[in-house]
Amino acid sequence: MIIGIDASRSNVKQKTGTEYYSYEIIKNLILSNEDNFRLYSKTKLDYLEPKPNVENKVMKFPKLWSQVRLSFEMIKNPPDVLFEPAHTIPVFHPKKTVVTLHDVGFKYFPQLYTPLERYYHNFSMGFSVKHATKIIAISEATKKDLMDIYNADEKRISVIYHGFDKEKYYPLKQDEKISEKIIKLKPYIYFIGRLEAKKNIVNLIKAYGILRENPEINHKLVLAGRPGYQYEEIKEEVLKLPLNIQKDVIEPGYILDEEVSEYMRNGSIFAFPSRFEGFGMPLVEAMASGVPIVASNTTSIPEIVSDAGLLCSPDDYQKIASNLEKIISSNGLRVELIEKGLKRSKIFDWEIASKKTLEVIKSA
Repeated sequence: MIIGIDASRSNVKQKTGTEYYSYEIIKNLILSNEDNFRLYSKTKLDYLEPKPNVENKVMKFPKLWSQVRLSFEMIKNPPDVLFEPAHTIPVFHPKKTVVTLHDVGFKYFPQLYTPLERYYHNFSMGFSVKHATKIIAISEATKKDLMDIYNADEKRISVIYHGFDKEKYYPLKQDEKISEKIIKLKPYIYFIGRLEAKKNIVNLIKAYGILRENPEINHKLVLAGRPGYQYEEIKEEVLKLPLNIQKDVIEPGYILDEEVSEYMRNGSIFAFPSRFEGFGMPLVEAMASGVPIVASNTTSIPEIVSDAGLLCSPDDYQKIASNLEKIISSNGLRVELIEKGLKRSKIFDWEIASKKTLEVIKSA
């Protein structure tokens, strides 16, 4: 059997959620020695080791790669089954097709997308739900959205959680050497993600302002990530803080892959008051790093965190501030949340995810 995989998003240098998932799930899938894999990509996949059962078919094309170039390949030389890890099934596809659908954020936050983007995402999602033989949802929350919004057949949907990089994400070691820039930041509350409206950064800054009214708390707030929609409102909220606190809101920008885990495990708290998540990868990385979590209680977040964090409404910035202060002020609570998080993180495993994914592909 030849398993075709759209690997086009797995080779991006600055990976966000979907690209990171594609990279990890493909890397783990091809460890199988029994099956033949054909990986389709726009450029040569730089993370592949030569294997007799793995072919990388490079297909350069300027625009609409998935719908035009990949579609043409599916007509000309289709695999036995196609696995699409990034929600967009090509218009022309094999009869047996498996797709991973990540979230329907464009339905919840249409303002983050242009009219053309909204149309394309809605078309792609609807087309994938209708034509996929099997669907993988990354959380129960996403599965529910697919059923509620697109009338997806529950029998065709399998929920498979992400894993995390165990070599990168682990608790801070006693003798670990910490880089100078991290030492200068400590102690700090950490957030990573796009700095945009749906991540609810404005209310996090409001909460931070309330937290810093306590003179005994001197934690900085580190907001890591690229600017996104309504970033200007985030900057305006920072300027409302007292001058001596404004300087403690740090924006390091996009964190390089080789540095991102160090920022995480040295944080005192991971703050994630997001309004919408299909999964919430940084939550797993925080738990695995031994960092207590303060987050919102919406969409997939309670499902992923369970009781390993303090959760509340994303609109209640006073409660967010209260939860941050509880963890800073109570070492007992901090230790309890860290222990629960480390235990919880063990259920998220790329090897398990890839085995379950392969089972779904073969069942198609």
